[in-house]
Amino acid sequence: MRVEILLVEDDFVLNLEFRENLELFGYVVESVYCPEAAIEALNRRQYLSALLTDIDLGAGLDGFDVASHARAAYPDLPVVFISGSKAADHGARGVAGSIFIAKPFHPHQIVAALEQLIHGEAPRPATTASAGR
Repeated sequence: MRVEILLVEDDFVLNLEFRENLELFGYVVESVYCPEAAIEALNRRQYLSALLTDIDLGAGLDGFDVASHARAAYPDLPVVFISGSKAADHGARGVAGSIFIAKPFHPHQIVAALEQLIHGEAPRPATTASAGR
């Protein structure tokens, strides 16, 4: 089964790094850089396996808003939040059943969270993956 991830990260370098790492694990990744583009992508997609979103996406909407919109379209969608500073907000604003991972992290942590939420299993081994931030 094809696993399609929507990645939302406003930092260009991190977005590219996260996308490349996820692709190494066999995921099909659509990456966007702002919450508005994420909502547009969610509105036009017919299938999505999971959402991986940074929380702090600049002024305006944040990753919690993106996740709420995503869950309106896909009620059981697996959601993984990443942030360097918003851990305390996850319990109050994160969607039910989501996972929070603090930056910096190793790419394997993201894959483990996605595999747990999507398949209920341990991550597939990777031969090459660079460290995330």
